[in-house]
Amino acid sequence: MILVQNLRLQLNGNKTIKLFFFILSFIFSGINLYAVKHVDSAYKIAMILPFHFNDYNGANINRSNIMLDYYQGFYTALKYYETKGLKLKLFIYDNEHDTNITKEILQKPELKKMDLIISPILDEHLHILNHFSSKNQIAVFSPFTAADSLFPKNPLFFNAAPSEKSKAEAFFDYYRKNCNDKKILIFKSDSEKNENFENRLEELILNKNNVEYRFITEDDILNADSSFLPNYKEYFLYHKAENAKEVKTLISFLDKQNANIEILADYKPLVLKAIHYSKRNKYNIKIISSDYINPLDSAEKMHDFKNFYKTEFSLFPSRYSIIGHDQACLISEIFLKYKRFRAVDFTGENFKFYSTKFLFKKDPHCNQNRSLFILKYNDKLLEEVISSY
Repeated sequence: MILVQNLRLQLNGNKTIKLFFFILSFIFSGINLYAVKHVDSAYKIAMILPFHFNDYNGANINRSNIMLDYYQGFYTALKYYETKGLKLKLFIYDNEHDTNITKEILQKPELKKMDLIISPILDEHLHILNHFSSKNQIAVFSPFTAADSLFPKNPLFFNAAPSEKSKAEAFFDYYRKNCNDKKILIFKSDSEKNENFENRLEELILNKNNVEYRFITEDDILNADSSFLPNYKEYFLYHKAENAKEVKTLISFLDKQNANIEILADYKPLVLKAIHYSKRNKYNIKIISSDYINPLDSAEKMHDFKNFYKTEFSLFPSRYSIIGHDQACLISEIFLKYKRFRAVDFTGENFKFYSTKFLFKKDPHCNQNRSLFILKYNDKLLEEVISSY
């Protein structure tokens, strides 16, 4: 076993990262990293992610950092479960975000002997993994990208991140329980990525009687005057945005209207934080999130994890480190309890770790994690409003 130490790679700004990897061999673009003790009877997991080891300081440095953080959190959890008797062998492969390399990796003989594969990101890679999984009957766990539909349908495919359909169901569930006297406003984006959300939400609305709804478009937001929404009408709005600029455009539109509007959005927590508190309060803005750490109890709960992580990697864990840790905890718990990774064993069972909840339910195509958080800022503190599902 070779330990590569003191390899310092530049990050954005003045930050640096020290990588500790146990490298056994390089095969094509893949690296086999045995994260825990080699045992012949160990469960075998392949992690195929875009680490970009060959071009770390290139254009993909941010993606590479996220994947490394995820791996390091994953590794930290496996080290803990090793002390509980889990025997597991982890193989790491760098697919460089290239579908051809993903296909090459899947041609390696050892891939057909895996008990679980951690899949790459983006739909095109998921569909490649899904065909491999269906053919070889190997479970696939997608850590970041959620597929709303797969062909062939696959009970061995698991989306850890919430799909757009799951978010639509969470939105409608919150609406039905908390503000069903309001008219639903759905922001219709030009992006094809949002179609699954919009279509699923409309389907849910049409299945209920007397639910008023209306779509608004980007052109509406840019060109509407103050009479676009009737005065004093109450609305419950869904909005998806990747950055504060898109949110600012929406707020400018809403400020022209005399209607009463509440927002449940798909924003990252940092985007929500960037909105001025007066606007957050005026529109009672909440977000749907797949992970959340309560800042009031995180220091105590995560004390040992943070100390181990800092000792092992000379870094503080990021959000993605914690996601990796939680997903490795889930996988380890399943293997310890059921000796395999199959939906029939744990579908409908709730799991909660540092920042992530898991409740897998079968849909027509695969297994979806339906556990989500609904969050809002109370003064300067991000708090959970209600648990979805």
